[in-house]
Parts: sequence; C-alpha cells; structure tokens
Amino acid sequence: MSMSMGGAVDLSMFNTPEPQAAGGAVQGPWIYDLTDQGLQGAVTTSAKVPVVVVFHSSHSENSQTLVAIFERLITAKAGRIQLAKLSVDEYAEVAQSFGVSAVPAAAALLQGQPVPLFQGMPEEAQLAETLDKLVETAAQYGINGVLDNSAAAPEPEVPPLHREGREALEKGDLAAAHAAYTKALAENPGDDEAQTALHQVELLQRIEKLDIAGDVSRVESVLRAAAEAPVSDVEPHLTAADVEFSLNRPDAAFARLIEVVRATSGEDRDSARERLLAYFDILGPSEVVTQARKALTNALF
Repeated sequence: MSMSMGGAVDLSMFNTPEPQAAGGAVQGPWIYDLTDQGLQGAVTTSAKVPVVVVFHSSHSENSQTLVAIFERLITAKAGRIQLAKLSVDEYAEVAQSFGVSAVPAAAALLQGQPVPLFQGMPEEAQLAETLDKLVETAAQYGINGVLDNSAAAPEPEVPPLHREGREALEKGDLAAAHAAYTKALAENPGDDEAQTALHQVELLQRIEKLDIAGDVSRVESVLRAAAEAPVSDVEPHLTAADVEFSLNRPDAAFARLIEVVRATSGEDRDSARERLLAYFDILGPSEVVTQARKALTNALF
C-alpha cells in the first residue's frame, strides 16, 4: 500500500544520549504505540535498548499481520528489544522521516540513528533472524540494556460475562461458557474478544462430541472417512478439518476446506467458508492465515 506523505521529521533534531558502557534495567514498555510526540522517547531509549519501529495501516491486512508477528517475537525477547508501532494513517510524516514509502515496513533505532530493516512481508523465520542480529549488533555498540515494564499500565478489567465464560471453561462447562459469550455478543455485537471465544468454545464442543481425546484410532477413522468422501459431501470434511485444526495442523484444515469452497456452491460453500473464517479468528493474525485468506479469496472468485 502506498502512502502520500509530506513534511518529513528530521530525526537529527532530537538529542541522542551517549550509549551506556554496560547494560542494566531500563524503565519502559516492551511494546507500545508510537506517536510524533513520543519520538524523542524512542530516540532516548535506543541509546540503551534497540528499538524496532513497525509501520502499519488499518487499510493493509499484511501490515496488521506483521504487527502481530512482531509482538509475539518481541515478547519472547523479554525486554532486549522495544517495539514501537506507528500508524501511517495518523503519522505519515514520521514514516517519511524513516524513508518508508509503503507498508508493511520496519526500521530500527540504534543510538538515535534509523536503520532500515525491510519493506514488504518477510517470512516469520527471517524476522526472528533479523531481531537476533539486531540484538548482536546493538551489543557491539554497548546497547545491551533490558527493559523493565513492571510499571506498565495494569490489564483492563475483564467484563463480567467474559469472566463468567472463562470460569466456565476452567471448569470444563462448555455449555455455560457458550451461553456467557453468546450473551456478551447479544449485548455488544462488536465484542471481538467474545466472538473469538465463542468460536473456540464451539470448536471444543464439536471435538467433545467426536470423543477422540487420546484415541488415535478414532482420529484415523475420522480422517479416513473424509479421504473416502467426495468433496461435495461436505460434512465429513468439516469434521476432519476440526480434528486437524485441534491437532495443531491448521494448514491441513485450511487446505481441505478451501478445496471444498472451490468445488461446491450454495449452503455447502457457505458452511466451509464460515468454518474457515472461524478458524482464522481463533488462530489470529499469522503468516499461515494470511496465505489461507488469499487462497480462500481465489477459491471464491
């Protein structure tokens, strides 16, 4: 996605602190939303901890996926890198100061100096390798602090119906959990968290009915039934996809249902498409979901 930007911000206008000779605790969040007013803080932090700035837009699904992947990878670094998320929709001039002309893209700050990382959508393994190299390079310049985010804002209070649903899940009461999240959605149709939780509960309910826990032969039977059924016979494939997804094989489940979408029409196609969308919601933004969404679009049109 291209961006129209003007009025670039000169990063050299900010004061760059001298790097520390040794690491230590640095107060600050591991992940936060960057604004034009917060740029000085990012520059200051980058003298002690490498800062990655990821540029995203609400109009770019790839950039949203990239943000989610970065959040996961940065969290795993446990304070060795700070992630600053910048919306180009709101702060296009800041993006231009980093030389960014399209999203998704990312850059690093080391001792206040911007370092381009990439523009586009690299593989997750490449991102992980890039972050490892960034930490190594930063350490060579004495930038080896560790962020202490203990002073970060507390988690928001869990809505009562969400809490009720979680408690029901902990007790294994899927029916009560389903009722709680259904009620939460009825009260607030835009409650994305409740919708995702409801998709998860419905998957658990379907798996529970199959009675496959710890039964390899039962799993094999379900998959064999789908293998022997024509693609036009949707139900065995929906069941097999549930099993594959629950066994942490989302790529297999996606491929199966995309083929059903491609080969069917009407209610059968809608059933497969809706099941796929539920899987996407459960799994959240990731590379495998991005690729599956593209394949689903191709199958539909």
